[in-house]
Amino acid sequence: MSLVQYIIDELQGSSITHFEELNKGFSTAKKYVLYSKDNVSKYILKVYGIEKAERRKVEFDLLKRHYNNNVSCQRPIKFGINAEHQACYMVLSYFNGVSGDKFIPSRSVEEQYSLGVLAGRELRKIHLITPLKPFDWYGKRTEKYQKKMDECKKLGLTFYQQKFIENYIKDNIHLLKDSRVSFQHDDFHPQNMIVNDNGAISIIDFDSYDWGDPFEEFFKLPKFTIYVSKYFAKGQVDGYFNSKIPDTFWRKYNLFVALNQHASQLGSVTSNNLAYVQERTRYIIETHDFRHNNAPDWFNNCHV
Repeated sequence: MSLVQYIIDELQGSSITHFEELNKGFSTAKKYVLYSKDNVSKYILKVYGIEKAERRKVEFDLLKRHYNNNVSCQRPIKFGINAEHQACYMVLSYFNGVSGDKFIPSRSVEEQYSLGVLAGRELRKIHLITPLKPFDWYGKRTEKYQKKMDECKKLGLTFYQQKFIENYIKDNIHLLKDSRVSFQHDDFHPQNMIVNDNGAISIIDFDSYDWGDPFEEFFKLPKFTIYVSKYFAKGQVDGYFNSKIPDTFWRKYNLFVALNQHASQLGSVTSNNLAYVQERTRYIIETHDFRHNNAPDWFNNCHV
């Protein structure tokens, strides 16, 4: 019996009759949509190697907490391990809707902004969860940065205004010593959102979750989100803070944008798109205010 059929049989009373593989996104999981006999989608099945069982079980339990906190996320239904197939898996509810990166650009500027506000409110709820045991996140984050910087040096990877950015980080990284540590989705951008049939925003793909300063989530805005919609990106910030952005935010935002540039260069080597990433890096640095720590151009130039 195939693993998928075994899992379907385990979902007693589910009325699942057939399934199809879902080849979308960048998750390392094998994904399947499970259907009932009337072709109405019922579940998403995500299958991983058994070596990932511990982390995936933690993710499943955290997803339960998010769901109970009224985050618009998939309802976690079942987690299991199958030794015969050397796999672990989770079954989640299915969202009917359109991927955010496809839906958002087709809407009016006002609608794009409003959808961003909804996403920001969801992100704030996601950050309600804190780790059960405190840990030295500042030490962990500075060590991570040093490692990425050393790897770039080893590979001979350089980028626009690199020395300036590294000096900026050196002068500001102390800000992270007083960081609040919370759950991080760690891949929060429109491709990991579904705009539902009722116009709500739902968040998917928590696979990359981490722990850290919640403001670090926002470095994905100039990396991915603004290319979908700058108005959505602005809405996300306003929605997160209910339009009352604290004075400390942009300074930390700029620091996290700077901190992640070395990792972006390394990622570009793996994905074989170095030229694109280096041009994006130049654009980010030229349009961000690292000297005075004000809001970036993409935020200031959006008028809704």
